[in-house]
Amino acid sequence: MPKRIASILCFICIALSCHAQNSTLDDYVASIKERSCEPVDYIFNLFDHSDIVVIGERDHRDTTQYELILDILRDPRFAEKIGYVYTEVGCINRTKDVNELLRSRYKTDKSFNDALYNYLRTEDFNPLWDKYNRVQFLRGLYEINRNSKQKITLGLTDCKFSWKKIKTAKEYSDFDDSPACAYRDSTMCFHFAKMYAKQKPKNGKRKALIITNHPHALNATFEGKDYHRQGKWLKEQFGNDNVKIVMLNWAEYTNMNKQLTPLVANGLWDAAFEVMGCKSFGMDMKGTPFGKISYFNDRYGEMKWEDVADGIIYYKPFYETVLTIGIPGIVSADFEEEFMRRIKIYFEAMDLAVPTLEEAKPAYDRFVSFPGTHPQTPQSVRDAIRGLITK
Repeated sequence: MPKRIASILCFICIALSCHAQNSTLDDYVASIKERSCEPVDYIFNLFDHSDIVVIGERDHRDTTQYELILDILRDPRFAEKIGYVYTEVGCINRTKDVNELLRSRYKTDKSFNDALYNYLRTEDFNPLWDKYNRVQFLRGLYEINRNSKQKITLGLTDCKFSWKKIKTAKEYSDFDDSPACAYRDSTMCFHFAKMYAKQKPKNGKRKALIITNHPHALNATFEGKDYHRQGKWLKEQFGNDNVKIVMLNWAEYTNMNKQLTPLVANGLWDAAFEVMGCKSFGMDMKGTPFGKISYFNDRYGEMKWEDVADGIIYYKPFYETVLTIGIPGIVSADFEEEFMRRIKIYFEAMDLAVPTLEEAKPAYDRFVSFPGTHPQTPQSVRDAIRGLITK
């Protein structure tokens, strides 16, 4: 057995023995059976009592989570009762353009795809946003609007930016160092609040779904600082009970530094999911074994999961998540010159060696899809979790 896998399994066993004095696997399973429901229904149940629901997205590259997100938007209840979805991805000044894209009618798939790609080339402050699920999301939302009389409006909450106005690396650095970027969570909350206030009420209420990455969604403040995460800003501004934060099950098993990130509750959450046949569910965490577990990021001090979020949705086991980058054709021949202008500015601003077109283009234009866990760990960790079930 490779040393890396052996150490992972050893870590899980030690952690589980330390955790045994707390909630058991049976406790987690009982909680799911008693309190959970189907994920889409869970989101709409939250909207029955609260006006704003935040979904904490897992790894930005994961495409499987957007199957669920589109199922929520596709449900007729969303257009009828909610009508507005906001995303972290996308500069606020592109909001009008994206809604023109999503509400227009195109004669062919090619004409829509051309318009979509033209829009995507202007949406972000990176040279390009390379996560394929953005195509998946916008294409899906376009189809929903095309087939419905009641349209869904998309709000973009990220920093105001335009590549047309950036001519030098110094100008880009000034933008990157600006307070709006340094405090993106508060910036995104401010942008949301501004757009939310202008929403047309539905059935006498303004309601909104927000999609933002897991760290931003937290109801938390960095330890020793006064910098709130987006979720906490929202709760403070709109009311704790009026804003509900729901986290998707976290699937990243090794972090960006290739260091081990343990599964939540040392694998017991995922073991309970296996016992339930990996059937997706959503549930509140307050007063459950899920909520009592210490949150795994020490940057926020001693906090439990029920402190940082109101609910959890389990959708796909961690070993079935799929990370995909690259949008084939996004760097077309007529866009290569502008693409390389951005690459040069961006890399110089980041004090990095500027790549050639041949080096840079595949990073954005080539479709690459791979499992959402380290290639050496999924089956062994899965086997370890299943071992818990048989004990």
